[in-house]
Amino acid sequence: MQITARPPKEIIDMQLRGWRNLVWGYYGKLIELYDGPQGFLVDLPEPGATVEPHFHDVDQFQVIVRGEGRFGKDRVSEFCFHYADAYTPYGPIVGPAEGISFFTLRGACAGGHFSMPGSRHLMKTRAGRNTGGRFVVNQPLPPAGETRREVLLADARDGMQAVGLALGPGAQAEGLAVDAGAQYYVVCTGTLAHEGRDYGRLSLVYVEPGEATPVFRAGPQGAEVLALQLPRASERIGSRPEPIAERTGTNYTLPEGTVVQRTQ
Repeated sequence: MQITARPPKEIIDMQLRGWRNLVWGYYGKLIELYDGPQGFLVDLPEPGATVEPHFHDVDQFQVIVRGEGRFGKDRVSEFCFHYADAYTPYGPIVGPAEGISFFTLRGACAGGHFSMPGSRHLMKTRAGRNTGGRFVVNQPLPPAGETRREVLLADARDGMQAVGLALGPGAQAEGLAVDAGAQYYVVCTGTLAHEGRDYGRLSLVYVEPGEATPVFRAGPQGAEVLALQLPRASERIGSRPEPIAERTGTNYTLPEGTVVQRTQ
């Protein structure tokens, strides 16, 4: 289990289809090809900011952490989440009033950002699941030492799921049984205590497939945590990504005209 607080500075300032994207890396690398997990936070600060429809070549979750807007046809707000199978187009993501921010969470590095409809010829399989839900936070917490969990989304076929965890002050709780793909845990409110340090809002926990079930302890104010588990590997294309060298080219694919500036 690894836990990371929000990095202090953006490391990529990117113009994507005319909109500014500030990107913070939590796990893995950004806009590069490598073998390993990938978790990052995207902030689109401008009113009307839009991420046009596109797909990726790996399974992923996304979690809205700031702003109200639209994800495809659905209205979204803080701690709405979305899951998409590999090669499944989704979007647009639109932040009408004050922009919008979201996590992108993957068990493996994507080979790029494939805009639609122009990249349809690169889809290696039919579109799959494109679904989501919402974790309603700032609810009354359980008493000190007690916990509550709510299943928000689940697919028994391959273990993909989303669960809301509410921990009272000082409570200890197990995470999800590690019986499918990689897991991510988003600290939504309060703090988690780990190795002598408190991790607050937008801290992110990563658990690899096959690790022991994680155990969390809430800080003195309790915590609300969104638990996400990616599907287990199967014969479905994209659920078991081959090494990058075998499934993509030599460069991370971005839409033509994208401008990337690294700031740290």
